[in-house]
Amino acid sequence: MKKILMIVMLLLGLGGAGAGYYLFYYQPMHELAEAAKAGQKDTPAPQETESQPGQPDVPKPEVMDYFVELPKLGVREAPNEDAFVERWMYRGDKVHLYEKKDGWGRVSQYFVYQEGGPEIAEWLPLSGLSEQAPVITADERNKTLAAYIAKSDDLLEFESIFLQKTDQLLKEGTCDPDDFAELGGWVRSVKFQNRDVYFIYCGGLSQADKIYLNVQTGEIFYNAQ
Repeated sequence: MKKILMIVMLLLGLGGAGAGYYLFYYQPMHELAEAAKAGQKDTPAPQETESQPGQPDVPKPEVMDYFVELPKLGVREAPNEDAFVERWMYRGDKVHLYEKKDGWGRVSQYFVYQEGGPEIAEWLPLSGLSEQAPVITADERNKTLAAYIAKSDDLLEFESIFLQKTDQLLKEGTCDPDDFAELGGWVRSVKFQNRDVYFIYCGGLSQADKIYLNVQTGEIFYNAQ
């Protein structure tokens, strides 16, 4: 009888241990595993972005807007140094390129001088251009202006007013540096005997393009009345 009782007690103890293992270890671990599986199903797969490997690089747009870097740069009718200089551009001038070719940039549309003739455009060397606007100091600006008017009449006496009015006309867009290069600076007018008046041509060589300067008053006027 005692043996039977001991066997019963042993079986009850084993059953209690099994129940404890199931309740306190197996079931919680099973629930955690199931929760982890459910979470993985609900989490969306990561999407590839442009920064991820395997994506093609998006090319940056080509830079086509520049500034003249050199003090003076010739605009030529063909992309080579031997081509004729159509006009000049100056440090700080902004340019837009229509195309780039062998170290040159085209700054105009193509045009034809005569019927059946070749197409011609204006070109600048890329070596004379910069993506960033150059910083032009006041001293550098004065030296540039002084070069424009270096052959002015009575320069030593009226250099200050010549520089001031030249700078004004250029900034207003009334004149460009080529206008001053044409005459070398301000020319004394013989029409005004009793006043110190000088002139420059801007935009052409007709009487309508003639600009007068009274150096005593600083007045600029356009008609020789």
